[in-house]
Amino acid sequence: MNSMNNILPILCQEVKQNSVEFFLGKIKASELIELVSVTSRAITGFNEDGKPLYNNENYIQREPNTTRVNSIKDYLLTDEDACFPNNILISIPAILLAEEPKNSKVDFLGDELYTLKIDKNQIDTSSKETPLYLQIFDGQHRFRGIQVDIEELRQNKGNPERLLQLENFEFIVSFFIEAEIEFQAMLFSIINRTPVKVSQDLVFDLFGLTTKDSPQKTALAIVLQLNGLKEKKAAKEGEIDRIAPFFRRIRLLAQKEKGFDSPISQGIFIRKILSLISPTLRKADEERLYERERLETGGNDRTIFRQWYATNKDNNIYKTLLNFFIAVRETFVDENGNSYWDFGVTPDNALQRTIGFTALIEILILIFPDCMNEKNISIDFFKKYLQKAKNIKLVGDERPYPFTSIGGKNLKNDLEKLIFDNVIV
Repeated sequence: MNSMNNILPILCQEVKQNSVEFFLGKIKASELIELVSVTSRAITGFNEDGKPLYNNENYIQREPNTTRVNSIKDYLLTDEDACFPNNILISIPAILLAEEPKNSKVDFLGDELYTLKIDKNQIDTSSKETPLYLQIFDGQHRFRGIQVDIEELRQNKGNPERLLQLENFEFIVSFFIEAEIEFQAMLFSIINRTPVKVSQDLVFDLFGLTTKDSPQKTALAIVLQLNGLKEKKAAKEGEIDRIAPFFRRIRLLAQKEKGFDSPISQGIFIRKILSLISPTLRKADEERLYERERLETGGNDRTIFRQWYATNKDNNIYKTLLNFFIAVRETFVDENGNSYWDFGVTPDNALQRTIGFTALIEILILIFPDCMNEKNISIDFFKKYLQKAKNIKLVGDERPYPFTSIGGKNLKNDLEKLIFDNVIV
């Protein structure tokens, strides 16, 4: 007879979808860790001695991807609002149930509830030959991420409050009783075959709805401001009004605005700004949770806007991008004074494409140290550098810079040589 101390009861609702029945419940991470093993093989049945058999040749699961596990691990540790609202899928060998679930049925406010009674005496995750456990067949990366976090926190003993939070973290689980291996493989395949990747434009746009300050929110605000500015008015006497370089040029939410050319997507522009604030996009995702002053350190030669963000000087970021690309628009012109930046007045060329934008950002990174040394981010200051490359050949019978990553790299290299090495290309 099983000791009740070694029975884990999980209260569930039965779900019926066509001919499939499963149980929907929740379980704490600390409890789940004791019951499952992350492996690519699955239990397919039992031999005459009651020992489990495995699909040693036809794995349905992938080995956990270290990069994905680490990403989830960092997300759980750094984001106080971290959650997984979607289900993980688990198959329970019937031998691990202390009682037939249907025998535990109770009525509660018109709903039928069942208790899955897991016999922990039967669980053996350590055996190399015949381990016996609950099988996760979708959701192993989420589980493995929190498992690693808990293991490290238990070992380091440095943050008992966070450890307790993660141990009590509840997973929503769809429990299948002794799901056949073919069924597990089918579900896993369908769920993971064609995942719809969420548009980065939409992801960044949603940061505009949050009240919390972050590099992403700042980058979105700058992009929207640049896209909506038609003309830069003269700030003082003697200056002239300038045509703004990005007016309706940025494709918002991946939709092309009717009547206007929008070659640069919102997502690409925001990622570029983020790369000038945080060393990597992964780091930017982590730093969205930080107070600004924490970003005063931790940058590199490419994070030229990091100090401005850390010290609440977002307007300097905006003015630098605006003035630099006004200088680009006014520098690269044909013999009639028509800008290669503008659509319709000059032939299609690299400056009118994303590869030109990204190449020019690379040039801005190289010019920026001089901006700081001379405390100057004016249009004329940038033109002083760009003028050295004004005769670069952007159009011809054969396109000098193809609209590919190689074309963008070659454009950046040639601009750099002309501006900084005075080399004719």
